[in-house]
Amino acid sequence: MPWWNEEEVFRNCKILFRKELGDSSCELSLLLLRDSDMKEINLLRRGKDKTTDVLSFPLEFDASPLSAILQQREGKSHSNLPPIALGEIVISVDTLKRQAIEIGHTEKDEFYRLLVHGFLHLLGYDHERGESEERIMKEKEDECLEILQDL
Repeated sequence: MPWWNEEEVFRNCKILFRKELGDSSCELSLLLLRDSDMKEINLLRRGKDKTTDVLSFPLEFDASPLSAILQQREGKSHSNLPPIALGEIVISVDTLKRQAIEIGHTEKDEFYRLLVHGFLHLLGYDHERGESEERIMKEKEDECLEILQDL
């Protein structure tokens, strides 16, 4: 992938962390793979026998533990606190490439769209909970992508 720049991705993840989680240090696992592997993961983890563009697997399956951690950290020095392990984002590069063409933007733009989408799922946002949740998540995605594009 000629557009891939690990340092840039790392820097942009830190920007997303800061925007949504303040000064708390965070960890995130990011896995890029092919459609065949994504299909297998989707079947094993979600019972869906098809590929998809992005999957998120939070270490906490409820947004409240993350909120509790952030509240505990308020007013404390973050330098001596362990990082928050958010979970894993899995992106299919094959689907990313197809969608970039369909949408009409670059593969790099599609990567960041999927990364932000997965990141917000890790924070507890879920577009599948109804129209209002979908709207909230879309607005949050747009905010995050705008911040990354302004760099």
